[in-house]
Amino acid sequence: MPRLKKLFWAYFLLLIFEGALRKWLVPWLSAPLLVVRDPVGLLILLEAFRVEKWPRKWSLATGFLTVALLILCAAQLIGIENPWVAAVYGLRSYLLPFLVAFVMGENLAVGDLRQFGRWTLWILLPMTALEIAQYIAPAGAFLNRGAYEGSGQIYYAGGHVRAAGTFSYAAGPINFVLLAAAFVLYGLLNERIAKKWLLWTATGAAFLSIPILGSRTVVFELAGLVVCVGIAALMGVSQLTRVFKIAAPVVAVFLLVSLLPIFTRATRTFAARYAEANRLEGGTARQAVEHRAILPVLYQIENADYTKHPIGIGMGRGAAAISKLMTGEVEFITGEGELGRVLTELGPLCGAAFMLFRLLLALYLFAQALAEARLQEPLALLLVPLTVTSLLFSVCEQPTEQGFMVIAIAFSLAAIKLSRQRPLAQSHGIATGAPLRYSGR
Repeated sequence: MPRLKKLFWAYFLLLIFEGALRKWLVPWLSAPLLVVRDPVGLLILLEAFRVEKWPRKWSLATGFLTVALLILCAAQLIGIENPWVAAVYGLRSYLLPFLVAFVMGENLAVGDLRQFGRWTLWILLPMTALEIAQYIAPAGAFLNRGAYEGSGQIYYAGGHVRAAGTFSYAAGPINFVLLAAAFVLYGLLNERIAKKWLLWTATGAAFLSIPILGSRTVVFELAGLVVCVGIAALMGVSQLTRVFKIAAPVVAVFLLVSLLPIFTRATRTFAARYAEANRLEGGTARQAVEHRAILPVLYQIENADYTKHPIGIGMGRGAAAISKLMTGEVEFITGEGELGRVLTELGPLCGAAFMLFRLLLALYLFAQALAEARLQEPLALLLVPLTVTSLLFSVCEQPTEQGFMVIAIAFSLAAIKLSRQRPLAQSHGIATGAPLRYSGR
């Protein structure tokens, strides 16, 4: 395997297991491990230049983004005396993830996606078992440690905490199960990236994860994934036939999982939390969506300071890690939402432009995913729920959310090239026939 692709794997595996290092193995290094993937990301960029694998297709976008952020960073360093530590951390948050994602996306081939998908399914199985153990364990148990000394996990309901798996906190498994579900459905629908027993076992694990994690976000995003399956089914008779073929077995797996005592117990806990959260947010599901998705955005736009800081307060200045470093206290001086943080740190004009870039990238990937689905390659479309929500809502400063945004963009960019790589893959013996089949190698 070329060194560049070894670095891709290092980035992916550190994303999955970074939390385990911070919580259990080397908790005294919890703070430095926040940025443990950043050196790997820089090595990916350097190696891409060295072996001439830089994504030329994205040279204009990456060049413009780099120049614009460097100019703004310099202006903030000089004009408002933004601390250099905050500036470097801000560049790490705003620039590095997109450069890494474009390099990965343009250099991942069909075989690479198959391997990443297969290992995602393998990891899902022990991850779900760990989440069950965390759900059963008391809040103060070793399994439910937080990423910092003396901290724990978020309260769930009924005396339980939100399972975090190997991640630092609950945001990690939420994104991971959505990624795994996309690969499960792709394997069932089009390309058997793994043996059937692994696909169906992973299907059951994904169903079991829903009440264990206790996240309404998981429910909404998996519902979006089902919608994407429906869209893919409408793209051709063959894909519609495949959807009908897997519908009954998927329902059967769900019914079997629902018979497990732990599923029933966790479902009752989830129902209690769902009802309580809806009550606090207005009483209905529609009002809950407005309260969690729409009103926070409007609030962040309304409360961002557009007059005192036309070029922002300084990139990285609102990060919790920088606040802890500079004041000794963890403060969210720009709020916890991504839009408010971007508008406040970069200023109204540059902040809006940066969010527009993310929106346009999400729309481009969605449009390309639809085109790819018409060519009987639905993986990019199945990744849309994770990719779009990551681009629009993920907090780039937060390491786990940033990591999944990188992986989602990279896998989506690679997936929109699958139909073009299919003849090449077949000619090299990676798979035979159409659709591609799992070869066991």
